Amino acid sequence: MASNSFFLNRAVARNADWQVNYPALAMASTIDAVDERRKQIVVAAADETSLRAVFFSSLGAILDFHATWDELERAGKGWLAFTIRWNRWWLPNVDHVKWLEQHAFAPTDLRFANRDQGGAAGDTASFRDFLDVVELHYRRDPAISSVLFAPNAIAAVETSPINTAMRHS
Repeated sequence: MASNSFFLNRAVARNADWQVNYPALAMASTIDAVDERRKQIVVAAADETSLRAVFFSSLGAILDFHATWDELERAGKGWLAFTIRWNRWWLPNVDHVKWLEQHAFAPTDLRFANRDQGGAAGDTASFRDFLDVVELHYRRDPAISSVLFAPNAIAAVETSPINTAMRHS
């Protein structure tokens, strides 16, 4: 129980700016064709000292969580074990799995963005670059793109980058 309250006390509910920048990630856990069991999407990065995870819930919330491994150890890992077991996790690359395995275990549903995390997990600008890569993956899914974009705009999604100029932190 302590681990659940630790998560709820530490998670930051992200504002509408994040909803606007990541509409496909926000939809990914609510469309059957994308996630067969409607799993929450967790985009995370781990290193030797900490875990950063952004949760895209099936209810539309975006929760940003960051804690050190020592903090997670003291709080208990019940919540983390549940999250790793029952959600779809995205990590930058295979190097990040070793930190999860060392402090908990590897996610059962795991995807890789096949990129380097540009900075520390706590660096929001770098982490959002990683989120952009995962967002583009889901924007390419036909079930999501057909909802988000007009039919003639779907081809443009394949080639256009995410505009970060209007982004707030």
